[in-house]
Amino acid sequence: MTDYREHIVKSFDDEIANVIHLVTQMATLVEEQYKLLYHVVDTGSPATTEDILENEPKLDNYDAEIRDAVITLITLRSPVAVDLRDILTSLRISTDLERLGDYAKNIAMRVATLEEIPETSVKNDILRLLNLVQVQLKKVIDAYVSKDLTKAKEVIKNDVEIDKTYNAIYEKIVDLIKGKVSKLRLLTYTKLLFAIKTLERAGDHIENVAEEIHFIVTGEHVDLKDEKKDSKLEHAIEESNK
Repeated sequence: MTDYREHIVKSFDDEIANVIHLVTQMATLVEEQYKLLYHVVDTGSPATTEDILENEPKLDNYDAEIRDAVITLITLRSPVAVDLRDILTSLRISTDLERLGDYAKNIAMRVATLEEIPETSVKNDILRLLNLVQVQLKKVIDAYVSKDLTKAKEVIKNDVEIDKTYNAIYEKIVDLIKGKVSKLRLLTYTKLLFAIKTLERAGDHIENVAEEIHFIVTGEHVDLKDEKKDSKLEHAIEESNK
């Protein structure tokens, strides 16, 4: 009887470990997508854009596999509170990761269809914003793998840098639009505004993951982010990324 119980417990632990492993693999692929995206923004490489598009279904598959595994665990295992916390949190994190993957794909597609090449200074500003997102993403993945509460809190705190950088680039592009620009230039700037807003929203989803890590470690729900005002542009971004 003891051996049977030990087998059941070991099997349950393995299933939870598998969910965590799937989330980690998914997060690693998302990180790779943003590395590819940096190259797309920097060079406009069509081949790299194709790489991003080819990876997108893999992220969807991870999300579906995690969802199925979580449903199976809850349905068949009736986990206790502590285990249920890990399981449900993994599901919520996979949802944020799936959205992050969508964002990378959509930005790459917008960059691929720019009507004109943007000014070098604007491109460099966007690359700087993208780099901040990459740093945050790597840190939150490390925090998830190691269940490091300190790193998770750093991610939440550092999101303000993404917001500041986004606001500065937004104002710069709007000022350029206020000048006399051609229709093609205006279309280019509009796509860039959507791209940088999407990056800012990516930062928010990375924050979400950090808050879920806080919940895993402490068992406490906490919203440590400053409330952000909705806007027509933000609403349009969310609609376009669905």
